[in-house]
Amino acid sequence: MLMLLVAVGVGIYAGAKSLLGSDSASGSELIVTEVVPFGTAAQVSQEKESPKEYNGLTRKVAYLTFDDGPSKYSNDMMDLLDKHNIKATYFMLGDNMRQYPDAVKRMMKDGHYPGLHSMTHDYAKLYKSGGSQNFINEFKEAQGIVEELTGFKPTMIRAPYGSAPQIGESFRKDIADAGFKMWDWTLDSWDWKYIGQPNRVLEQVKVGLTEDVEVILLHDRQQTLDALPAIIDYIQSKGYEFEVYDPNAHFVCNFHHDKRL
Repeated sequence: MLMLLVAVGVGIYAGAKSLLGSDSASGSELIVTEVVPFGTAAQVSQEKESPKEYNGLTRKVAYLTFDDGPSKYSNDMMDLLDKHNIKATYFMLGDNMRQYPDAVKRMMKDGHYPGLHSMTHDYAKLYKSGGSQNFINEFKEAQGIVEELTGFKPTMIRAPYGSAPQIGESFRKDIADAGFKMWDWTLDSWDWKYIGQPNRVLEQVKVGLTEDVEVILLHDRQQTLDALPAIIDYIQSKGYEFEVYDPNAHFVCNFHHDKRL
């Protein structure tokens, strides 16, 4: 994967990129500050302040990220992604991984990134216990499932409902100390809202696709599968390349702009 060194402000607009009401959302604004390899943030931040260019043009990159899987739709989604030679980033629930273990194995085999989305997606269990321990425990358990199924130990997570406002500074420190990195998103497709309305999901992506680097929030659901061919075609028509999360080219993409994550 090409190394990106970017300083891109990614505003989440009140309408098109509103995060209110999402089953993964928190209502915060996200700025993608830079794309750097692990361990070189201080050095890189002093070197470049603009998106990487290729043949005089700014390289535009979209990350398709799918929450809440695996599900009965996962294989059809991966078939579609394979048809377009696209690798995606998945944020999976532990209970679903136990139900669809073969889908997890296929994700790894096909070159997708098997990220983590907790065991239960239960807001009270994750955020209302008075500390971070339940959250950390769930993600470590989910991590163990992926490792057991694939031999790979993922460190990238996405917090259910997004990281803001429920995850504060000390909570984030605990996440970092546990060895995890955390992504939110820059573009919410609203596929969690538009049940059975793939055309509206597509329109939401069209309205929200504005930045040179987009981390697009999608879910492992029927309306997303139905909208995905048109979403891919539209994103490509706007000059974007698709990338999968690469731990060796990690960049900050959380609502708190926390460089530890």
